[in-house]
Amino acid sequence: MLLLRARPLLQRTRFPLPSCAPQQTQLPSSISSIRRTMASSSNSAAAPLQEWLVIAPDHKGALEKRLSARPQHLEGLKADHEKFWLFGGAMLEEPIKEGDTNPPKMSGSVMLIGAKTKEEVVERLKRDKYVTGEVWDWEKVQIFPFKSALRKPL
Repeated sequence: MLLLRARPLLQRTRFPLPSCAPQQTQLPSSISSIRRTMASSSNSAAAPLQEWLVIAPDHKGALEKRLSARPQHLEGLKADHEKFWLFGGAMLEEPIKEGDTNPPKMSGSVMLIGAKTKEEVVERLKRDKYVTGEVWDWEKVQIFPFKSALRKPL
C-alpha cells in the first residue's frame, strides 16, 4: 500500500533561496515568450512549486535489477523540467570503502522533487524505470511535503 499522508495544505511563507543557489540566466526572447504563454494558459501554472521528500526503498534482492535499469532510469530523468528533480541518490546499506571498485550496496533512493501537487509526484514516479522495472518497492514509497532550509551545490 502506498503511504500517502492526507494533510491540509497550509499557507507557507516562501523564502529566497540561499546565496549559494545557482543564478538564473537570461533566456533568448523566443523561449521567454513560450514560457510566458505557457504560464498564462493555466491558472495553476502560476502556483509555486512545493518540495516533496520521497523515500523509495528497493525490493529485497533488487540490486542486479537496479544496476541493469540505472542507465534508463538516469536517461528518463532528463525529460523532466529542470526544477522537478532537486536532488536524488541511493540509500546505502553501508558506507563505500576507500578503494572498493564494486558497486555500492544500494537499498533504495531518496529524492527531493519540486512539484505543485503530490499527485504530480506520484504520476511521475509511477512512470520511472525503477518502478516499472520493479526496483523500488512501490508499496513502501513514502512522500512528504518538505521545506528546505539549506541546499548546497555539489
